Amino acid sequence: MKTRSLLTVLFLLLPMTAYPQNLLPRKDLAFAQVVAGGGFETILNVTNRGTTTYNGVLNLFHGTGQSWSPLVNGNPITDGKLNIALTKDTTAAFRITSTTGIDAGCAVIVASGLEQTNFLEGTLTYYITSGTTLTDSVGVQPSGEFYISRLPFDDFHSLALALVNANTAKANVQLTVFSNTNAQLGTFSLPLESNQYSAQYLYQLFPGVQVAAGRLEIQSDLPIFGTALTDKGGQFSSLPLLPAIKAYTFSASVSGISFSGELGFWIDGPHVQGYLRTLMVNGVPETQIDTLIVGGNFVDKVLQFYASGRPDPEQLLSYGIVNQFSPSAATQQGTVTFWLLSSLSLVGQGTVTLTAIN
Repeated sequence: MKTRSLLTVLFLLLPMTAYPQNLLPRKDLAFAQVVAGGGFETILNVTNRGTTTYNGVLNLFHGTGQSWSPLVNGNPITDGKLNIALTKDTTAAFRITSTTGIDAGCAVIVASGLEQTNFLEGTLTYYITSGTTLTDSVGVQPSGEFYISRLPFDDFHSLALALVNANTAKANVQLTVFSNTNAQLGTFSLPLESNQYSAQYLYQLFPGVQVAAGRLEIQSDLPIFGTALTDKGGQFSSLPLLPAIKAYTFSASVSGISFSGELGFWIDGPHVQGYLRTLMVNGVPETQIDTLIVGGNFVDKVLQFYASGRPDPEQLLSYGIVNQFSPSAATQQGTVTFWLLSSLSLVGQGTVTLTAIN
């Protein structure tokens, strides 16, 4: 074991499974809302930050996975698809328009390969015109997959939401509206079939809700992605739709030693990021509490996370795994192991219990 490199150990700790999530950040690119026609056009700007050519396919669809074929750079496309090839360090613009009236859908660029010598980054802008006069423009960041998202707002009736399920199975999505004082005002179940695109104003889903400021909670059993916009008097702006943090208390027993503390993390596509603090060891409060950075992944309902302390000769790497993890479950159990990085050796193993507090 001591002769193995740290890199080898880390690859053993994080199994090389294929990601079931549908979007791989920096390889794929998605925007949940694209609008064309009726005075609207969408410009998609993409660039390849790599050393070889990026090859992929731009997919446009709406409804329940129906292909959408508006004009792209003035030319018709077939079956909602357009092949893309970007040489290194180049940028391309795709202008999406329609001459048959206003329509909307979703845009997803999927990489043809996963080589790590080319990458895709991009932005999207809506342009709104009245006749020949530009009246508004809105920049939108790429959409990332999430399970839970929390969206604060200051004007409920101006908020529009587009959600997309790119999975092969139906996603069960729950929307809940709260006031700014945390009063629950309404819930709405929004099942999304495979590859379904859904867009509407919030007041259409919650016609009985009368509130100004508050928040929207989105929770799904499968990863989905979306775009949020505000529409005030025909003036649009975008709001970030980001993964929300889940907070837990944890208790662990490793080789006869008990630990307890706090763990908070968010799931961004396949990636897990967050923080961990050990507050007690064998029932005794810690006198020096370190806040550790947590990393990991969530794949095939398996949560894997790891954390390590400050670099020093006795640095430990903690690695946890929870099978059948669900972001909505109140209590979940898994296993945890400790590794001493100075000798690259396993020093303890045991169990961990996560109890949600939000």
